[in-house]
Amino acid sequence: MKSYVKAAGLIIILLFLVTFGNKNDHLIQLNYFFEYRSAEFPLYLLAYGCVVIGIFVGMLIGITGRFHRRKKIKMLTKLNNELKAKIEKETKVEDKPEDSKAPVAPTEEKSEDKAEKKTPGKGDEATQKIN
Repeated sequence: MKSYVKAAGLIIILLFLVTFGNKNDHLIQLNYFFEYRSAEFPLYLLAYGCVVIGIFVGMLIGITGRFHRRKKIKMLTKLNNELKAKIEKETKVEDKPEDSKAPVAPTEEKSEDKAEKKTPGKGDEATQKIN
């Protein structure tokens, strides 16, 4: 479907150019400085030439803009990758377990185990009652 629309647009533009050329076919002569005159040529040729020159100048201006944008995109991509690496490095440091940094405290035994290990006669009243 897109190709039909493009073809129809191209045909309309070509018809416009041909009819413009037919209606403006009288000969003109350009006068420059110091009484210099150009050779005679059709008016439509001058108009077509101006359009072609305008398209060419616009393309040159567009190309320089594209080069500047590409350079900026490369710089921003590099900066983005550096920041991603920095964030990834910081999250890896935060994810490390804390027990590898600090010594582990011994766990306490159950109260029954404590009561069995204590010797009778020594300790508090609760130990003496169990024995």
